[in-house]
Amino acid sequence: MSQEPWTDEDEYWLATRSPSAGWRYGPKDRVVLGGKGLAMGITVAHLTFCVLWGVQAPGWAIIFFVYSLLPVWAIGGAVGSLLGLALRRARNQWLHVAAFFAGGLLMCAPFGGLSATGPLLFSSSIALAAGIGRLAAWKLVRINNADPLTS
Repeated sequence: MSQEPWTDEDEYWLATRSPSAGWRYGPKDRVVLGGKGLAMGITVAHLTFCVLWGVQAPGWAIIFFVYSLLPVWAIGGAVGSLLGLALRRARNQWLHVAAFFAGGLLMCAPFGGLSATGPLLFSSSIALAAGIGRLAAWKLVRINNADPLTS
């Protein structure tokens, strides 16, 4: 034990800048969505998509829910993780929501012709579900608030 009651290091250790302490991702990554957030987003997107289509055909809602489980989780997991990886440097989460909406719209537009209700309804329902799914994971992201000029 020191004779001195306190030292500068003990007093000011919280004020020292350590931008990378506890951040296991890249120094330029600002927003990172973990596995829990991805699963939450896919779950909410799947339920939203099923509700949008269940309103149009209530008799087919349960069947549609069961048959869309595997495709939604496979495609949603792959596209969601790749899009999240590409957007790690963007700190604005509204940009992430818009990118998920636009990604869903652009990805499904060529397949909209297979729908009886037309390309716009099919693509926009998937895009809306993807955007709402990313919005649901808003609070589950990890944010690096370090100043980009010092890192």
